[in-house]
Amino acid sequence: MKRRTFLKTFPAAAALTATAGIVPIAVMADGHGTQVVAAQKFKIGDMIVTAISDGYFNMPLNMLQGADQETIAQLLVAGHQDPANFRAAVNAYLVQSGGENWLIDAGTGAVFGPTLGDLPSVLSALGVQPGDVSKLIVTHMHGDHIGGAIADGAALYPNAELVVTKADVDFWTSKDIQAQAPENFRGAFDLAMGVIAAYQDRLRIVEGEADLAPGLVGRPMPGHTLGHQGVMLESAGDSLLIWGDIVHVSHVQMTHPEVTIGFDTDQELAAKTRADLFASLVKGDQKIAGMHMPFPGVGYVEKSGEAYRFTPATWDYL
Repeated sequence: MKRRTFLKTFPAAAALTATAGIVPIAVMADGHGTQVVAAQKFKIGDMIVTAISDGYFNMPLNMLQGADQETIAQLLVAGHQDPANFRAAVNAYLVQSGGENWLIDAGTGAVFGPTLGDLPSVLSALGVQPGDVSKLIVTHMHGDHIGGAIADGAALYPNAELVVTKADVDFWTSKDIQAQAPENFRGAFDLAMGVIAAYQDRLRIVEGEADLAPGLVGRPMPGHTLGHQGVMLESAGDSLLIWGDIVHVSHVQMTHPEVTIGFDTDQELAAKTRADLFASLVKGDQKIAGMHMPFPGVGYVEKSGEAYRFTPATWDYL
């Protein structure tokens, strides 16, 4: 076809495509600017998984322990990151299977400030309303994972079963442990207790490798919190491991798995869990996703000399 003929026919073809199910991109305008909805869908077997960005927070790098600040800064610069303005992603994952919507982690809600709390708006842009979510599976009970489960003290997801680990429930509902915690951290216990109370009639507490939903299994990954768990999705010969908070700063902790963060309940155990997991993942071709990996946070762990690297997964056109 000659170029002139092609150009003549292109507008008609484009108009035909526009009527064939093309959906306008939703745009969010809020206190931190205008941005197209941060969501990416991909398939795991017969499941549709959507990575959702709740936003970001500026992380002080002195929260990292086990390496000096100069080394940390050098690793970030090597990864094209600004050590003076490191923005940590907060991701969550929607799993759609068998006509149901299962949400893995709830984001921050109003807990962490104006650069976060986008998850409900993104869900709405995707056509999923709070009442459509039948399970809210929590990797652990830190505020950036459960803050968005409630609004004004009430359950934001009125029909959702809240699935949490026993070890986390026992820890975060302990008044004795709360009393021994630093004063500026005691509010985290109040938040966890409030979330549990809001979902009390739809609360499921699990232990060990538990079946969370059809095709979803909880994998204990303790250290960051005592009940921290990953979620393994398996469908039609495909799989995805959502590893929660195994990594907070990928350019540092992929290279130095021994580096921990001040939020870790058990620093030594968190480092061991991460190192053991990395070593197991490089033996196969397991796709992973993480709540603080650069959005959409989906990819693979690979060996890089004596350390590791993260390779993002390619875009899935479904």
